[in-house]
Amino acid sequence: MAVISPVGLVGARSPILITWDGTGLSPSDIRYFNLEIYAWGGEESAKPATPIYTIDRQSGFVDVYPTADIAPLLEAEFNSRISKLSLENIVDNAPDAQLWVQVDYDIEYLSGGFVVSDTGSTEVFIATYGYGKFTEGANKNIQRPILQQYERYATDVDAFMMPIYLGLHGEGLDVIYSYRDRVVADGGTIESLSCANIGLDAVKVLNDDGTAYEYQVTEADVYGTSIEERVMLFPAGPANLSNFKDAQGYGGTAPYNTKHYDIQLLDASNNIIESMRVYNTCEAKYEPVSLYFVNRYGAWDNVTFFKRSETNLNVEKDTYRSAIGSAGANGYTWGNQARGLRSYNHKAQHRITLNTGFVSESFSEVMEQLLMSEYVLAVIDRTTSRSGNTFDIDQSQRAVNILTESLTLQKHINDKTINYTLEVEYATPENAML
Repeated sequence: MAVISPVGLVGARSPILITWDGTGLSPSDIRYFNLEIYAWGGEESAKPATPIYTIDRQSGFVDVYPTADIAPLLEAEFNSRISKLSLENIVDNAPDAQLWVQVDYDIEYLSGGFVVSDTGSTEVFIATYGYGKFTEGANKNIQRPILQQYERYATDVDAFMMPIYLGLHGEGLDVIYSYRDRVVADGGTIESLSCANIGLDAVKVLNDDGTAYEYQVTEADVYGTSIEERVMLFPAGPANLSNFKDAQGYGGTAPYNTKHYDIQLLDASNNIIESMRVYNTCEAKYEPVSLYFVNRYGAWDNVTFFKRSETNLNVEKDTYRSAIGSAGANGYTWGNQARGLRSYNHKAQHRITLNTGFVSESFSEVMEQLLMSEYVLAVIDRTTSRSGNTFDIDQSQRAVNILTESLTLQKHINDKTINYTLEVEYATPENAML
């Protein structure tokens, strides 16, 4: 008998199904179905001694493939971790942004008149606070390295990181080092790893003018064993990439002086594993507004709205009618300033209408993920400025909720120019009411 479970990286906002294959039995043969769910951070080897949840089913089996959806349990685990997405510093991958998960199972059934117990553990997989699409099927394994959109628009003061999913330890973009370890463990030797055309070897920035610079990936960058080390972060915004370039002493055109640049993941033969393009967009009239959000891969992403924005003030309050005047020796009297209908519990809320400016047709996927996101931050009080070849990055973020619930996903055949309008509201009132 076999237990069918997820592998790789899966999103906890979609069903995560654990199924036992009881082919050849009848439902009445199954005595009980017990699952112990373990989820933890840190090192993969640091599996806790006790599970966070236990599913124990002893009756009501309608077929021989008992199945449990553990996604709601893992989603609750994410929700209870305040630091999971590092709201204080959105360019870092917090230790709780992903979790190791393993399921121990114990299924007892009757076979040939004998009681049989099937026990064991599933393979360890990684859960993230993302989701799969219906057409991708159950337990979708997120296999793409770049956990963001492949095309984005940014101002020269935007700062964001490109998350690179490295895969399970020794099985993904770091496979060259596990290959080396296996060879050495078998008593062999390797003269040079540079000849091996497997895994991630370098990250290259190719500018629109043909100039380029390249970061040589090290073992320390990709071969870590803790959960947060399975995602490598590379500076990708014009501001923080310019700072990185200057610190490394690379030549070539600085990001803020380009129209666009490509960030390419390369193997040792300079083949492109995956690539992301950043359009450096200048806006002369309006003040751009940037939103950071957790996308469907469970990673921080961002969208900059370049065109006109409007802020609307909405005040909510409660009212009651109080008694006016008073009785005295001269009868019942009141003054002209008496307050009859009174208001209290005033709450001031700011709503902002944003416009992207002209974007490509593929941007519809970004907008869909933004509307689906449960964690969105707006950049406020940004005073980032350039000094020479580098930027002094200074900005704050504030939580917002997306109010727009319906959006037409535009196509060039229908709309010659594509612009998306979005309405957001700060998640807290302006007068700091709790």
